[in-house]
Amino acid sequence: MNETTNQTTRWGKQDWILLIVNAVIFGIVFLVFNHQLPDVVGSHYNIRGEQDGTMAKSGMWLLYAGIGIALPVFLSVVRNVDPRRQNYARFSGYYTLMRWTISLFIHGVFVLMILQNLDYDLPFINIVFGGLGIMWMIIGNRMGQLRSNFFMGIRTPWTITDENNWRNTHRLGGRLWFVAGLLMLLGACLLSAAGLVVVLIVSMVLSVVVPYLYSYLLYTGAKKKS
Repeated sequence: MNETTNQTTRWGKQDWILLIVNAVIFGIVFLVFNHQLPDVVGSHYNIRGEQDGTMAKSGMWLLYAGIGIALPVFLSVVRNVDPRRQNYARFSGYYTLMRWTISLFIHGVFVLMILQNLDYDLPFINIVFGGLGIMWMIIGNRMGQLRSNFFMGIRTPWTITDENNWRNTHRLGGRLWFVAGLLMLLGACLLSAAGLVVVLIVSMVLSVVVPYLYSYLLYTGAKKKS
């Protein structure tokens, strides 16, 4: 492993900043809202935004800490065990952007859930759906910068084994993710819960199914040429 790879994969300044900011946000949210919440809080909502599951308040805070702090840390260290960790130097900016985007989305969802438990009348599902759409657009906008690895991106049997397949699939996938995110954002602003289900299905087809099929078509095309 060369020096550039060492600098990219080892824990660094950006990782510390991400960890500290996430911990500070969690601490502020805890101090502001913990004493206001009941001992049992709503923790799950159906597609109509109706509460259909509860948990202990302490359990919710542990879940929030686990997802809001531990998940970004996991995303920071997972590159160290990736057999293709040398490629992370080629998309370090995108890697940082992705971790921040996911972190902020997680905090937003938990704060929204807390406000729901405090009887704020908010369109929970529409807001979450809109936030998911924005996150999808941000991640998709620069997905073409992502290079071959085993933890992120559109990992098919053909992208993993062929650099050209990976690159072309992610170029298309990035555009499709952006379009899917835009559909989710517009749907969140304009549609009811029933309409959002349709938008979600269409968005997942665009984000997952189409890139997978495209990757296979690239593989078969390259195989015929050879």
